Amino acid sequence: MADYEIDEIRRIRREISARFDHDVDKLIAHYQASEKEYRKSGKYKFVDPPSEKPKPTKSGDEKRQIDPDP
Repeated sequence: MADYEIDEIRRIRREISARFDHDVDKLIAHYQASEKEYRKSGKYKFVDPPSEKPKPTKSGDEKRQIDPDP
């Protein structure tokens, strides 16, 4: 990505942040409301995070199987 593209992205992000007085809570609320509108429009596809966290595996429980006759 060219420097001018990155500069443009940063400029827009600063403008959005300034509209909400650089308040993180206000920014989060704005982005969540925007996401809700975009989802409702059906124009965009979203990938939701998994509903549950992957279960950790215990070390030593899973042993690698080696085929003795490859």
